[in-house]
Amino acid sequence: MSKRRSDLPKRVYEKGGAYWHVRAKGKKRIWTRLSTIRDGLPALYRAMADMEQADQARDSMAALIADWLAEVGSRHSVKTQANDAYQTRTISESFQEFRAQEVTAPAIVEFLKHFSDKPRTYNAYRSMLRELMRFAEEKGYRPPGTNPVDSLKTMSVKARTRYITDSEVRRIKVAVMYGDDGKRTRSGHTICALIDMAYLTGQRIGDLLTLRWSDVGKQGITFQPAKTEGSTGAQVLIAWTQRLRDVVDRLRALPNQSPAFVFCTLQGQPYTYSGASTAWKRAVKRAGVMDCHFHDLRGKALTDVDRGRGIMEAQRMGAHSTQSQTADYVRHKRALKVDATR
Repeated sequence: MSKRRSDLPKRVYEKGGAYWHVRAKGKKRIWTRLSTIRDGLPALYRAMADMEQADQARDSMAALIADWLAEVGSRHSVKTQANDAYQTRTISESFQEFRAQEVTAPAIVEFLKHFSDKPRTYNAYRSMLRELMRFAEEKGYRPPGTNPVDSLKTMSVKARTRYITDSEVRRIKVAVMYGDDGKRTRSGHTICALIDMAYLTGQRIGDLLTLRWSDVGKQGITFQPAKTEGSTGAQVLIAWTQRLRDVVDRLRALPNQSPAFVFCTLQGQPYTYSGASTAWKRAVKRAGVMDCHFHDLRGKALTDVDRGRGIMEAQRMGAHSTQSQTADYVRHKRALKVDATR
């Protein structure tokens, strides 16, 4: 490395007739040309000011989030990308004056106070901030091992105990078929089939909406759960039953059926999560069923399989890597039966 003059700013060196700024990035040295020596020190300081301003823009929270969305978030599923965009927009607005290295645990605590009455939302934002701070370390904007979120606890979330009854499912399906005006809805048959398949297969709505006809085979329907795709890679083959065949036959008979996707709109386009979710919520409201999420159909399916065929079968349907995951999932949905003392 060239010799540094004592009257120069820190990390500035002369080399090849120019002033250079040198910074460490791991074991590497990053050299940035500032100005020529013959232009004097005023030009050097102007160049350093410009560089510092550019660095501040590059490691601002807004810029960090934009980079994360492009490099990391873009690899997530469509539904997850929508959640990412919503969460990061809120974080970007709240931390718009911060550089990545300036984000501290107290600042994050102050931000998370807004969600203290919503444990799931609180934990989701905590998780996103932890990931963004990890990304900042990866980019060299924070020293390694300085993630401020690591010292913050998650909020305990009460397990969901909701179990949808068969009667409630029937009421919701009727409400799917008929609108507020009493007339048949255009999407009713598709959404009813989606509800039936969600229960019969026990799969998540995101995996149902991305289901392709190529996944429908002689032995049954094969699912690649998005949650296991990046980890265990576990697939689930749901073997045929007569009820499951009937659902598929109903879908095949629908007009404007897509040659690729099983669930599609009247225009033959894949059904979006937003579209399916909206149809479900409207039907639930019309049916007068309280506190009912689409994901509760998966809980009902796994609980019924556990009750009828055992925990191991429920584990396979849920694509859970351990039996304890399945047990935790279904144990809150029904009361444990025990005999009286005498």
